[in-house]
Amino acid sequence: RSKDGLLGDLFGVPAPRRAMSFRLLFVCLALAGSLVSVLGINKEVVAQISCQTCHFAVDSLKHYAAESNVTEEDAMLDAIDGLCSVKKDQGKWVARVDIVEVRPGELHLDAMKEGIGYCKSECISVQRACQAALKNKEEVLSSMVLEDASEEDIKKKVCKKICSKKVPKMKDFQDEPWRERDPKEVEAEERVSKMEAETGQKFKMWSKEEIAGMSQADIELEAAKDALGHQRREVELQKKAEKNEL
Repeated sequence: RSKDGLLGDLFGVPAPRRAMSFRLLFVCLALAGSLVSVLGINKEVVAQISCQTCHFAVDSLKHYAAESNVTEEDAMLDAIDGLCSVKKDQGKWVARVDIVEVRPGELHLDAMKEGIGYCKSECISVQRACQAALKNKEEVLSSMVLEDASEEDIKKKVCKKICSKKVPKMKDFQDEPWRERDPKEVEAEERVSKMEAETGQKFKMWSKEEIAGMSQADIELEAAKDALGHQRREVELQKKAEKNEL
């Protein structure tokens, strides 16, 4: 098989010679992502990192708001809503930090200089800590960022409660080494998210390993499944349009 086509460009994996539409080719071959493990989330880890996670979240929101020119309350609340989600641009910081044990029983968040890591148990712990830290603080956080308050003032107000909690020392912490994801994987994933937002369709995410192990028959089968799903969604949208439900 040749290595031309989008799949070859993204992953160096042979693409089928049989012609396909760009949409089916992209969906079935170019999708890349990592399965997020939901196992091994330790409440003690979440408690240990919640204060520092709150600080990271404030810094990330300030940066995102400035870069994206977020100046309206609704847009700011939307940004905060995705601040703890690795699937959102403003939430990708959760996959750029690493939990390390600086002293026995004491955990610390280290910021990675560049790249996005795989979101496994430590990344999910950061997301949980972020959600806990910002719970019921959304409106205060939004108003202070819109008023251009300093990071320090926002942290004192928003993170005060979570940072005042006493946390026990961690026992038997199992470190999970931070590993950077292939930038091409991340780029493909972002394209998929954009396509989903534009079309309202949901696409299955494939890892590089899964794609590399596919036969041409597997690829064509997945393409056929996607085409059928697309047709069904088009029919549903047409019915809703006829009933003026859109």
